Amino acid sequence: MSKLVQIASCVALFFHICHHSCAQTVSPKPLIEVEAGTFLSTAASNPFWVRSNQYGEVPLESQGFSVRAQARKEYAPRSATDKKQGRFSYGYGIRAVANAGTINQFLLSELYGKVRYGAIELYAGRRREIIGLVDSTLSTGSYIWSGNALPVPKIELSIPNYVPILKNGLIALKGNFSHGWLGASDSVKNYYLHQKSLYFRLGKPAWRFKFYGGFNHQVQWGGDVLYPRVDNGVRITKFGTDWETYMFVVTGKSLYTLDTLEIKNNAASAEGGNRVGNHLGTIDLALEYETSRHKWFIYKQSIYEAGALFYLNNISDGLHGVSFTRKQANRGILKILLEYLQTTNQGGPYLSNRSTIQQLRGAEDYMNNGRYIDGWVYKGQTIGTPYIMPLRYTTGLPQNLDPNPNRLVNNRIKAVSLSVQSRVKQFDLLTRLSVSQNLGSYIVPVDVNQLSAQQQVIFPIRKYTFTAVLAYDNAGVLTQNLGVSFFAKRSF
Repeated sequence: MSKLVQIASCVALFFHICHHSCAQTVSPKPLIEVEAGTFLSTAASNPFWVRSNQYGEVPLESQGFSVRAQARKEYAPRSATDKKQGRFSYGYGIRAVANAGTINQFLLSELYGKVRYGAIELYAGRRREIIGLVDSTLSTGSYIWSGNALPVPKIELSIPNYVPILKNGLIALKGNFSHGWLGASDSVKNYYLHQKSLYFRLGKPAWRFKFYGGFNHQVQWGGDVLYPRVDNGVRITKFGTDWETYMFVVTGKSLYTLDTLEIKNNAASAEGGNRVGNHLGTIDLALEYETSRHKWFIYKQSIYEAGALFYLNNISDGLHGVSFTRKQANRGILKILLEYLQTTNQGGPYLSNRSTIQQLRGAEDYMNNGRYIDGWVYKGQTIGTPYIMPLRYTTGLPQNLDPNPNRLVNNRIKAVSLSVQSRVKQFDLLTRLSVSQNLGSYIVPVDVNQLSAQQQVIFPIRKYTFTAVLAYDNAGVLTQNLGVSFFAKRSF
């Protein structure tokens, strides 16, 4: 820990020197926050909406106490009159969490440094973020990257905000390109993340209607194999990490023909006919309508993994959302979001192979993979939507459905959620109700309904901010549970 702090201090000092030598803009002061609280519930686990989308900071196990501290510095503001002023800036963040009780753990949920020059940003480390076109304040979770798991450490070059490519602002772009480290799972260790995205906005900033679209691409690749694996009679101990392999990871192109296997330096770059690594992501579309008083935002995230979306076989699947915001309101209902998540189709129950129609492309088994057996999981928690959770999190299902407790056994889901943000006097309220039908998978079918509810209240008292959450799960995929969390925060 001390070594990490020393490294972070050196990086911050470097940015500080560069900042004073390259810019005259006064930087905002660092924000420091400390908070402490507790989790209590009638079951041994925390309720769904207490622990979900908390960046891995809230454990599954309940009856605990938590202390959190963070320091963060944002970029200096850009000058509206002088385009050069504030062009270069730096920032950093560190956030530490200590949980004690049924489970004891220490987490660095954030530790990063970032540099901005104009519209371009470079950052390195672990940072909390959400990926995809979605209402980030009220969503139950962007399908591919929801903020449910501990952030993955990575190096990223990006355009984080929409930047016009025409002088009139009619078309604007943003995107990212990054390399991350996923560490070790039950099946592979020392493996990597490749991630990129590109999104566009069509419509001038002052227009009432704006159209958004784009995609994100995630790949788990490389690593040392921790389980017996034989391909075409060859024992595989690692997956390829050379430059050629990386280029096929980036492009998503299938490297070899059927029934061929390339071995280089005792590593398998790809199985015959498959892509290198585990590829998945979403293609997103959204429409925004905005007036001086209201804003509507309608979006859909379509899922791709093994090719079903190319043939539109699974076009009914995805995350669908409609949000309504009262822009000038400061009391009563401020925002409403209705979301519908469907992952039941998956291109149908049949795989495509030589003996069937290639265009079937079914049984995609979302977020699972034959190489990376834990699936789209980091540190034991789903990276994507929290509705698709590892077996050990499905406390209401039989735990013998799979020998691997981190296996995503329930990925065929229909879920409807209603989230409401409101304010009454000095109380900020978040009310959420979600209902889901859980069908397990095509391999292990189940049929269980689930209701989960949440009421959050945030209120200030002098120099402190208090957050109280009351949450409930009925008996279904989860154990019947009533739980609370209560935290007090002080900012400096």
